[in-house]
Amino acid sequence: MKTNLGAVSRKRLLFIGLGLLAAMSRVSGQTNIPIKHFIFIIQENHSFDNYFGTFPGANGIPTGVTLPDYPGGPRLPKNHPFLILTSRIPHDLSHVWTSAALDYDNGAMDGFLWGEWRAGKVYYGQSIPVPTPDPNLVHIHQRKSTSRMTSAAGEEVLSPNGFADDEDEEAPDVADQNQAAEDSQPASSGPPNPNSRPSWVHYTLSYIDYHVIPNYWEYARKYTLCDNFFSSERADSFANHLYMVAAQSAGIVGNPEARFGWDSFLFPSIVNLFGQANISWKYYSGHTHHPKISSNPRMVAVWRPLPGFQKFANDPHLGEHLVYSDQFFTDIKSGNLPQVCWIIPTGADSEHPPNDIQTGMKYVTGLINTIMKSSYWQSCAIILTWDDYGGFYDHVAPTQIDQFGFGFRVPTIVISPYVIPKNISHTRYDFASMLALVETTFHLSPMASRDAAANNMLDCFNFSETPLPADIITPDTKLDFSDMATTTP
Repeated sequence: MKTNLGAVSRKRLLFIGLGLLAAMSRVSGQTNIPIKHFIFIIQENHSFDNYFGTFPGANGIPTGVTLPDYPGGPRLPKNHPFLILTSRIPHDLSHVWTSAALDYDNGAMDGFLWGEWRAGKVYYGQSIPVPTPDPNLVHIHQRKSTSRMTSAAGEEVLSPNGFADDEDEEAPDVADQNQAAEDSQPASSGPPNPNSRPSWVHYTLSYIDYHVIPNYWEYARKYTLCDNFFSSERADSFANHLYMVAAQSAGIVGNPEARFGWDSFLFPSIVNLFGQANISWKYYSGHTHHPKISSNPRMVAVWRPLPGFQKFANDPHLGEHLVYSDQFFTDIKSGNLPQVCWIIPTGADSEHPPNDIQTGMKYVTGLINTIMKSSYWQSCAIILTWDDYGGFYDHVAPTQIDQFGFGFRVPTIVISPYVIPKNISHTRYDFASMLALVETTFHLSPMASRDAAANNMLDCFNFSETPLPADIITPDTKLDFSDMATTTP
């Protein structure tokens, strides 16, 4: 798992140089884009193969693929991707830096059955270095004392919502407790026995289709599905949410823990550019309903990094931009939808395992229906995406353009009257591409090397054709997928 830093540095310099040339042409071109509103809907923790691995025409799960039980082991027929017809799996899957590195396995994409199991992660991942944030770009602080519980070695500590990470505001020290359990686990004299692997780990190889997520498959076949869209960092949620607003993470590869966190990001976010160009924006985030936990949208959370940027330290107008997700519906109805917005779910609506996927799909459908029924449909682009792979199998090895990414592919659908219909885009994108699209449209300069070099997603659109009609899905809508010849791995 060692990284050739010299090769990475040379690759990154070339990447930056090409990106700057692309950005220069981007800012000076494109004046006829009719999109006035960009709506980014961010869901949680699924790989492309997990949702669309059998979608006709997409780069999906290879036929006959099998995986080994341990590094260098034989690929076994029992370890193959399998269809599930349930909308929730029984346990969260690990998707932290070390697990992702093991799953990736130097590009072999075959380590999921040891990277997703605590004993496998501890034993095989002990030599994997974990980067630390750049102190010139991030202010790290130690929080007040919290109860750091420990658990029996080999057991996962789960939050009230069933999360095994810190993606739950109701239990912000879950990852801390799990790390304590790993720290206390005695060194093993040999590799763990695959026969002792918890049964739920096998769900890393599961996939679903239109039987479970019909609305998402309907959007994918009517508008543009992106089958080469990668998370920006090979890590979990917080870092990738940073890329969605700033095109970098300053070396952060994990979620905030109970003992340590980040209270100030010293690098710019895209909202700095919005302020300079007088572009309106909002970050809509969901309530948490725990009686002892504040869900204040102006506070930093795993899925809400913007309040941590230094720009907001003394901003009296912060509350105008960082609001509860309910405000989205009010803004649509009152004609006050901003030009750019992010919509972040509650835990229950997030699709983060073990939450019900169909609950999240219905929530997203409600958002999209509201947009389609409004006057904003005629001038909008909706990008529906998922923030990281969630520990689920994906067969495509992401190009490693630097030390941090790309991460694994995530499902992404572009919905707009101007999108190319019934289209699958094979162009490589990541979360910085979303920012590059906005920067191109509003003639903004890029902030970092990632958005400078990113493909800006304009090849998903055709602005010369007649705008597409809205495809409103209600509980009474009959969706028929009998004409879709899905593939079988």
